[in-house]
Amino acid sequence: MRAIMKLDCNVVGASLCEVPMPKIAPDEMLVKVHAAALCASDKDVYYPKPSFLAQNIPVPFIMGHEFCGEVMELGSSVKGFSVGDMIASDSHMPCGSCYLCNNGMRHLCMERGVLGRKKNGCFAEYIALPAVAAFKLPKGFNPEYGALLEPFGVAVHAAQNADVSGKSVLVTGLGAIGMMEIAILKNLGASKIIACSTNDEKLATAKSLGADFGINSRTEDVRAEIMKITNGNGVQRVIDMSGAVKLINLAIDCMCCQGVMVCVGITNEPLVIDDFTNRVMFRELKITGMFGRLMFETWEIIKDFIEMNRVDFSRFVGAVMPLEDFDKGVEMSKKVIGRIVFKP
Repeated sequence: MRAIMKLDCNVVGASLCEVPMPKIAPDEMLVKVHAAALCASDKDVYYPKPSFLAQNIPVPFIMGHEFCGEVMELGSSVKGFSVGDMIASDSHMPCGSCYLCNNGMRHLCMERGVLGRKKNGCFAEYIALPAVAAFKLPKGFNPEYGALLEPFGVAVHAAQNADVSGKSVLVTGLGAIGMMEIAILKNLGASKIIACSTNDEKLATAKSLGADFGINSRTEDVRAEIMKITNGNGVQRVIDMSGAVKLINLAIDCMCCQGVMVCVGITNEPLVIDDFTNRVMFRELKITGMFGRLMFETWEIIKDFIEMNRVDFSRFVGAVMPLEDFDKGVEMSKKVIGRIVFKP
């Protein structure tokens, strides 16, 4: 079968290779990939960034972790699924028996690694997937949208962590997940939704998805605008999707006392917060990181969004192309709004 592989962690790019069909373990399923989406973290592998290199992942490996596919074969111990089921997948591969798994933190278990890193990923025609990571989709659900559910779950988890209902919320960084966040905040009842980006087209899209205000951090005084919007109090919640150190620091100064910041974007440089005592401690700010989705509490919320047709997932598809155009897709992702989706 064909697959996109990282052959050398220190070289820019990825290779389309012919590899053997995967063999499944008793607790795995063989899945035919119908659609796979390109994440910003995949680009951190393509252009080897410090956050990726620090993981010291053995090569070669098949990239990709956001996908939707059809179950073709079940391992001997797999229950609850049938051949022909359409599934989306979490990217976490929990072992099921460690301290984290036994204490409600399966999504943080690293024993089996993350899909598309330690475990071969989904930029391929087929994948051997641990059944514990699979989520059954409704019949007829568009596979292109199914490939978006893993990142959509990131946005849901961020909103859960930030406790956004009835709060003013600033979203910094308007990639695909940032756009998803705007739609989710609208559904979850945030009182004021403020989008921040350097791109006016993205700000316009964010407003069409439910943002009440859009601030261009390149041309406007972000803090002054937010203080105007919040009557001088500062924003109650920040969800950072950018991973940009400068923007995170700027957002800190836009927060009200006892505000909460949830950091989602991956930083590729040290995060330094000057005057931490006065800017954070004396204002009782809470700054927290988050990773992925809860297994499977977040997915149950996603299921409700799907069943109630609350989100137009087509808004988050930037382009669809064959796997052979992977390099083109990586380049195109810098310009389009939404995910690049590959059809193996």
